[in-house]
Amino acid sequence: MGISMIVNIIFLATCYPIMFVLYFLYRDIGDKNTYCFGATLKRELREDPAVQQIIRDYKRNLKRYTIIVGVIPVIFLLIESFSINMSLWMIWLLVMCFVPMFWMAKANIQIKELKKERGWQEEAMVSYTDLKTAAVPRRVKFTTFLPTLILSIIPVILAFVLFQQEGHILFGWMIAIFGICTIVFYLCALWTDRQRVEVICEDSDTNMNFARAKKQAWKNYWLLCAWLNTAFTWFMLYIMWQRNWALTGLIWGTIVYCVVIMVFTWKLIKSLFSINNKYDKKRTVMNEADDDSHWIWGMVYYNKKDKHYMVESRLGTGTTINLGNKAGLITEIIAFGTLLLIPLMCVWMIMMEFTPLQVTVENDTIICKQLNVDYRLPLAEIDEYEVVTELPKNLIKVAGTGMDNLLSGTYEAYRQGTFELFLNPQNDLFIKITIDDEVYYIGGEDDEATQDVIDAIEDYMK
Repeated sequence: MGISMIVNIIFLATCYPIMFVLYFLYRDIGDKNTYCFGATLKRELREDPAVQQIIRDYKRNLKRYTIIVGVIPVIFLLIESFSINMSLWMIWLLVMCFVPMFWMAKANIQIKELKKERGWQEEAMVSYTDLKTAAVPRRVKFTTFLPTLILSIIPVILAFVLFQQEGHILFGWMIAIFGICTIVFYLCALWTDRQRVEVICEDSDTNMNFARAKKQAWKNYWLLCAWLNTAFTWFMLYIMWQRNWALTGLIWGTIVYCVVIMVFTWKLIKSLFSINNKYDKKRTVMNEADDDSHWIWGMVYYNKKDKHYMVESRLGTGTTINLGNKAGLITEIIAFGTLLLIPLMCVWMIMMEFTPLQVTVENDTIICKQLNVDYRLPLAEIDEYEVVTELPKNLIKVAGTGMDNLLSGTYEAYRQGTFELFLNPQNDLFIKITIDDEVYYIGGEDDEATQDVIDAIEDYMK
């Protein structure tokens, strides 16, 4: 199975279902409790024909868009290039997640204009602090997460002991990464449990019950994720110990893991929506953060007077960053910069795949060059060299690039140690070179180019 097809399987199984989750999540954005497309609007006003028309237009556009975006990945199955396939999937993910925000923003602007036109102004915002809610007990306790934390550490310890003895320490580090994710889930649970309590009315008991319900929902979600990750860590330890089907197990195990995580997330979203709907009729307090003037398109919160780093989101569930807070602004700049790097990374992958390998001998030095010079191997320092037609079996990338037509960087093989590779695995002729106990497998653009290097080495050795 080619790398490109593996990419298709992974993305189809893990990312494609996200499209349907987002559709059902975005579909009801126009009727989220106190807000209509992120704008404050009393529930009785949503029955107005003009408001209903805005909601219908939004849902129609979202449905058409989802159908179109859902068909596009079929084309990816016909593409054999790894870099192009990966680039298209990454762009598809960005389009799938962010394009619906255009219609959300449009609907938000229309609702705000309609409110202004009809005189539907909010009641004066008040600053309301319920000191009693500060006594809401934490729902996340260390003892609750302790069993899963311990059970995640055990396979990590076993992995380093077992795989170090077998000469495959990279597997130990891979298991360690999976095990650490359990700790991350626990830290996320602590973080959500310590978020400020939202005040929805003047009755302290109602506020406390509302806070308890939401904290409990988040605690259950992170606990389920932690147990799932623990089971996945043990599963990965088992399949890597088997080795013969480690790659297949990794692919399908990851697919199942991601699907189950999405199911947990969907249940969390439904639970939070249910809680909000239950308490929506009891909401009588509009806090400063509920002022439409602080929300851009109903999605972006900007309020310099609010010192909170994060506030309750008006769209979907969860929280959003306050851009009026310096730390929040820096976070958003970093996130936006990361998104801009994705197209650059796509260009880099395509250049890597379609730029021919160049292996030449210049000034008694083997030069391995692609986009830049990867290796310089002086002929005088070569301890041994061998012409080979087969590469070590079950190579695993430690660092570098792995494509159907390019293996470059550091790779590890079971009980054979690590190697530096710079070659096209589709060729038939390679050179194995040993310099100071470091082993290199190199090859040119084709077998003819590799043979030219072999001839140059033999002439020098004479």
